[in-house]
Amino acid sequence: MKILIITDCHHLLPEEAEKLADLEYDVCFFLGDISGKYIDMLLMYLDKDKVYGILGNHDEFGVLEARNIPNIHCKLIEINGTSFLGFEGSNRYKRGEFPMFTQKEARKLLMKCPKADILLSHDSPYKLYSDGKDLAHCGLKAISKYIKKYKPIFNIHGHQHINSKKILNNKTNVISVYRASIIDIKTKEITFIF
Repeated sequence: MKILIITDCHHLLPEEAEKLADLEYDVCFFLGDISGKYIDMLLMYLDKDKVYGILGNHDEFGVLEARNIPNIHCKLIEINGTSFLGFEGSNRYKRGEFPMFTQKEARKLLMKCPKADILLSHDSPYKLYSDGKDLAHCGLKAISKYIKKYKPIFNIHGHQHINSKKILNNKTNVISVYRASIIDIKTKEITFIF
């Protein structure tokens, strides 16, 4: 199965979106921080029936639903025999009505969710990319705990603005995507689109 991941498109050029035309993928997930105008641009080149999403810490609530994109935050879905669970937002580092959680709120929400083969999140596991002092990018303890408990095959996330692949607990492939990539879940091969 090939998964198209799109996330953190804070500035998207039309020629970048055009690269999505004629790509082969089984499902597409938006992992947040894509404004409505950029979602509209992306949808011009995507099979809308294959698109699901979660919100990022800069997104407005309802931006996905307004475009008939299923929001899979805290929802388990199955595609071609593989289960996916979405978890939106980031660690709360600022005030306002954005998808952000305290560490305690995130743990309470995520640990009620069922086991999935693939955890899709906007934020990353806790302290995977920083020492924890950067509250905006320290990650969520709940994601680390979910990975330790359920050992999903993948945790694919955005938010960190890097492309990276790590393995946690000798089991879970943690893939950070910045902008757009296709991940082949069988071979674990990553193809960067833009």
